[in-house]
Amino acid sequence: MDREREFAKLLAEAPRRGMTRRDLLRRVGLGAGAASLTAFLAACGISKEDTTTEEGEKNTLTTTEEVGNLNFANWPLYIDRSQGTRPTIDDFTEATGITVNYKEVIDDNEGFFGTIQEPLSNDQAVEWDMIVVTDWMIAKMARLGYLEELDHEQLPNFTANAGAIYKDPGYDPGNKYSVPWQSGITGVAYNPELTGRELTSFDDLFDPAFAGKVGMFKEMRDTISLTMLSMGVEPSESTEDDLVAAQQKLLQQRDDGIVRNYYGNEYADALVRGDIWATMAWSGDVFQLQFDQPELQFYVPDTGGILWVDNMAIPDNAAAPIDAMRFMDYVYDPEVAAQITAWVNYICPVPAAQEILASAKDKYTQTVANSPLVFPTPEMEANLHHYKDLDEDEEARWNDLFGEIIQG
Repeated sequence: MDREREFAKLLAEAPRRGMTRRDLLRRVGLGAGAASLTAFLAACGISKEDTTTEEGEKNTLTTTEEVGNLNFANWPLYIDRSQGTRPTIDDFTEATGITVNYKEVIDDNEGFFGTIQEPLSNDQAVEWDMIVVTDWMIAKMARLGYLEELDHEQLPNFTANAGAIYKDPGYDPGNKYSVPWQSGITGVAYNPELTGRELTSFDDLFDPAFAGKVGMFKEMRDTISLTMLSMGVEPSESTEDDLVAAQQKLLQQRDDGIVRNYYGNEYADALVRGDIWATMAWSGDVFQLQFDQPELQFYVPDTGGILWVDNMAIPDNAAAPIDAMRFMDYVYDPEVAAQITAWVNYICPVPAAQEILASAKDKYTQTVANSPLVFPTPEMEANLHHYKDLDEDEEARWNDLFGEIIQG
């Protein structure tokens, strides 16, 4: 049985076996599991012509009452599981009477968008009342008029408990259309036993001393954004000249023989094997790896890292928008947020959940609570940035110039 089929089998059996998310990833290998879990970082363009809504236009909800049923689309392994149940879903239904049809149908942003694009473009409802997509997709869908505006009077827990870094983000000012589900950091991971020294800079990935032992991402937004930051450029405010300069720096790194390969999720396997000594990395992956290889280190480069955020949002014309907002508010209760984070292990958007997890008696949960990869320090947060919201022409240009790097 190949690894993808094995992972699918384990995923189906996980609820019956009571496996944790970490158990699943370890059984099949992190790289194979991550292929379904972090593919949302793929930053490819979306083939769709922009049709921007009028400034300030407010969508009209299909209903202002609870329907009693919520169709929720999310990513695999992105909510807590226990002995054949999803406790957060079950607890929400018990507390509100709202039945949740929860489906793990999102494997990447672009692919999922393709399943709902046509009806949304024709002002028709899709089957989902709530979806979870990444920040750049939120910006895209909002610009196209494909998301309902949120009523923040329905979201008191978000107002009270969300971390400051998650409020009023550049990709969705005022959280008009979305609130975070979980998030992660794009930074650098390395094995100090192989590098022979501590690393702190993104430019360490350009050091000739590590020639042939450096991993870079195939994900355009991540690689270009971190490179821009290393050059003192804020990605969200970058120009065409900045883009070209970043490309030239990356081309030089490639031509100097420093890059071993441009990786997707398989970078984690290469790091574990020692094929690469230092690499661009995603925080959630490294958190999992450190249980078996505690010597591995992850850091936010001194010039800055990227905070990516997966967000809950309501598609335009959704049948149960009030039910969706009830759920959004529910998961911002710190106790509920802690329950989700203890299983998922990505960055929790509710800071108060950390103390709850730290008070647990089991060592694993305490490790989650004390990890800066799940609850970043204020210093880390202060050095995090967002992707640039690219229009169609910019996205095509970024993809073209980046393609010259990785295809060369």
